[in-house]
Order: sequence, then structure tokens, then C-alpha cells
Amino acid sequence: MIRRANRVNWLEKARGLEHYEKLQHIIFVPTVNEPEEILHRTLTFFSSQEFDTKKINIVLATEAKVPKQLEVCQELAKEFRDKLGKIWVTQHTLADGEIIGKSSNLAYASQVVKEDIERDGWDKNWVTATSCDADVSFHVKYFAKLSYDFLTNKHRYLRFWQGPILFYNNIWRVPMPVRVVNTVYSIGQLAYLMTPQTTFNYSSYSLSWKLLEEAGFWDVDVIPEDWHLFFKAFFSHKGQVDVESLPLPLYADAAEGSGYWDSVKSNYLQVRRWAWGITDLAYAVRMYKNNRDVPFGNFAFRMARAIEHHVLWPVNFFIITFGATIPTLVNPAFKQTALGFTLPGISGVILTFALVGALSIVVLDLLLRPPRPESFSKWRVPFLVIQYIFMPVTAFIFGAFPGMDAHMRLILGKRLEYKVTEKKA
Repeated sequence: MIRRANRVNWLEKARGLEHYEKLQHIIFVPTVNEPEEILHRTLTFFSSQEFDTKKINIVLATEAKVPKQLEVCQELAKEFRDKLGKIWVTQHTLADGEIIGKSSNLAYASQVVKEDIERDGWDKNWVTATSCDADVSFHVKYFAKLSYDFLTNKHRYLRFWQGPILFYNNIWRVPMPVRVVNTVYSIGQLAYLMTPQTTFNYSSYSLSWKLLEEAGFWDVDVIPEDWHLFFKAFFSHKGQVDVESLPLPLYADAAEGSGYWDSVKSNYLQVRRWAWGITDLAYAVRMYKNNRDVPFGNFAFRMARAIEHHVLWPVNFFIITFGATIPTLVNPAFKQTALGFTLPGISGVILTFALVGALSIVVLDLLLRPPRPESFSKWRVPFLVIQYIFMPVTAFIFGAFPGMDAHMRLILGKRLEYKVTEKKA
């Protein structure tokens, strides 16, 4: 799908559509302490889009607690103002009742932009909004394809658009355990392309400005903002909101520290922050209780997917690894039954078939991975395959354990502070 989409001239197809001339794209880039080189790279990809870049407008959303970032973004705005459309530089000051993080920053920035475009008389029916993590490099055809999809979709005001996030920007540089887990994440994003109706928007995504505004923009008191915004839009529009695949990759950085253990720690903290998203389940249940006009089937379908993702997050490692042995440990008599006797064999067959999935990860990674840089020695290349024998270990360190950490903090009423993932240019 990605290769097929890459061969199409989406700009030419979009230019022939009604309302193309009215179209504007607004991209929100929340930033706290990302290096200037990272932000420069992100803006370079926006200014290199095949779409008319003067219709691509950027919001560099900074935080008052890091005043130097405001100066960095103002300098970048001067450098790119002739290559892009309007560039806003906002500075968010944390208020009472707000939680530090991407969501509260976006909430403030969106209000600044809203006032500005209303004053300038923009037709908000033909404006899209994109949330972009500061380290994400968008495919050069992304906004041409988004324009075509937006203009041709009769449900354009009830849709999110999501491209696969591939953590490949620095994949050759990060330590082996970090490389394994981010490769698995990346290939997982490809799988979601095939079933967009069963997934949610995440990290970097697009939607119409009209849907964003009608949903009430981002909330100021949550940490994970992506699924939360989906549920806000979902319930404000009677369960009719859905996600569409946009099969052009978005290249992101794997969390990377100043050394081996710093990188491991950064990835652990990042996954723990993602696992905090289980709070969206309680939010969705409360919203459904207050919005019974949402069809129960629509709600149950989405909740089942959310529960599968978040509730199984910290336990699936133990089910897969020890699931066949736990019953006999708890009840030795079970081993004397027909099922107890055959269970280890059944489990072995299931895990053997699961190797097909593991093999597909290896193959797809080899097809998608960026070219090997000279800094990565040839003698290390075979380890790119051998490294996958460590998947059970990385699944625990970067999956089950941070999931348990986040969920136990919630159970015990512990507060989780938003920790920005360290990035290196």
C-alpha cells in the first residue's frame, strides 16, 4: 500500500477537485526542549512537501517553563517564513487545574490560532489540523494525499487520518534492545493500516478543523492526548467518528539518551507514559453514561479494542510465557486431566505458528529500514536478525513492566508527571 501510494501524483489529483483553492493545513508542533537541529529537520520536511507549501501553516507551541525554546522557535520561524505559510510561535504557561504535557500545550495553542484565523476570515470548513510530534518527519507526499482524501471523503468532518509511525530516524544508532522494541512498534503500525476502523489515532495525526473545534479541542488535564481526543470527538458526534488509513509513513526518532543506559531508561519512561492511556477507558465509560444517544454497538466495538490494547498490555507477556504452566502449578491435579496433559503441546503449536509473525517482522524491517550508514560496521549486520531472539526480554522490559508500573501507580493513586522523551539530533 505504501509503495502504491508513493507512485501516485496526489497533488495533480487534488488540484482538479472542487474547493482545492480554499484548502489550508495547520500543523501543531508542541516542543519543550528538543534540539534546534531536530526542529529544523521537521520544518525542512514540511517545506519540502509536494503540496503547495504556502498552504502549510505551522504552530510551534512552546512552554513558558523553558523560555529559551521560544527564542529557538522564533529564529526558525524567521528562517522558514518564505518557504511555508503562516507560522505561529506560542508560549503556554501552566495554569491551575492543568497537567504538564502535550495536551495542555495544544489546548492553549489551538485557542490562539482559532482567534487568529477567525480574525483573518479563514473558511474553517476547508482547514485541516495536524498534531505532529516535534521529531516526526512527514513523507513528502503526505499533505498532497491528505488533501485528496479530505476533499473526496463525504464524511470528511467525521474522520481522523493516520499514517504509520516508523521509529527509523535513528534506528541504526540506538542500542540493540531499543532497536528491537522500536522495530516491533514500527511494524505494528503497518498492521494497523489494514484495520483502521479498529484502531485509534496516535502520536501524529490529522483531522478537519471543524471536527477539532466541535469536539472542544484538546483537554488541559490529561497526559495522553491522542486517544482522549478521539473519544471526545466520538461522543460529541454520536459515535459516527472513525479513523482512515493514510498509507504514507511518518518517520520518528526512537527515544535515545546520552548513553546506553540513558537510552534504555528513556524508552522505559516513554512506554510507561503510553501505558497511562488506560485512563481513557474510564473517561470513555463516563462519557457513554452521559451520551446514551451513541449506539451501543459502536461504543462496545471501540471499547473492546481499547480494553484489548490497554488491559492486556501488562499481562500478555505472562500469558504467552507462562500460560501453559500456571494451571498445573495452581492445581497439580489438573495435570492428570486430558486437557492438562495436552495443554503444553497445544501451547507449543500455537507459539510455533506465532513464529510466522516474528519472521514477518524481520522481513518487513529489512524492506523498510533506511540504508545502512557507514558508522554501522558491516560485521554487525548479521546481528540485525540475531537480535530478535531477545524479543521476550525486550517485551518484558519495554512492555509488561512499564505497563504494570503505570497501572499500579493509578491503582495506588500515585501521580505521574509528564517526562519529555530525550531526543538527539
